[in-house]
Amino acid sequence: MEWNNELIMEFLDLYELEPVIWNPLHEHHKDRNHVYDAWKRVQSSLSIDFSLKVLKKKKENMMATYRKLAMKVRNSTRTGAGVYQVYKPEWFAIRKNGIIFAFCIYTEED
Repeated sequence: MEWNNELIMEFLDLYELEPVIWNPLHEHHKDRNHVYDAWKRVQSSLSIDFSLKVLKKKKENMMATYRKLAMKVRNSTRTGAGVYQVYKPEWFAIRKNGIIFAFCIYTEED
């Protein structure tokens, strides 16, 4: 099954509802049973049936894309370029409900 933009946004909405998966500060984040249960809830709520392996791979691919674009933005602001020269990504999923993947807690060290 092909991922379309609507399906990806549905997946992101469901993923966002499960902080045990993405928030390292969550009390059960390191408990793999809680994390597995959260992934199963995402899987069962998604309108199309995907395996957990596919969902986790999709999340990793999206985060890789996000990190790549975030690096381009950071690099364009570090050069001392003017405000009009700052890189502005056009990836449809970079802005979700007006925030930039704010629910994914990543630092530059990650």
